[in-house]
Amino acid sequence: MANGHENLIPQSERTKEEQRKIASMGGIASGVARRKKKAMRDTINLALGLRSELTDAEIERYMRLGFADEDIDNQAKIIMGIMKLAAEGDIRAAEFIRDTAGEKPTDKLDMSHAIIGDFDIVLDGEDGD
Repeated sequence: MANGHENLIPQSERTKEEQRKIASMGGIASGVARRKKKAMRDTINLALGLRSELTDAEIERYMRLGFADEDIDNQAKIIMGIMKLAAEGDIRAAEFIRDTAGEKPTDKLDMSHAIIGDFDIVLDGEDGD
């Protein structure tokens, strides 16, 4: 098996210096990845806040809907487009609107019942012998 588990060396079998070097490389790589993600977020936020190119009639329509002139930007245009899709029956658009509005249902399972008595837990692939 190429690049399988047999090629891995446990940290416990490495010298302290090797462990330190590996941890340092991981920290550096983590910092690079964090900075890239932040730059992406900053760019997206900048683009969302840019004034959208709209006709005077479109700007008037947004203002009739309750948008202040300074709030008519790419983000407002995207949201109104998604709202239109949701109103036309697009389920994914409706879920996006619901989730973004903070109404996403929780994915939590409450396990409040006690199990009493002897029982076996069998995992897939186990014989149970």
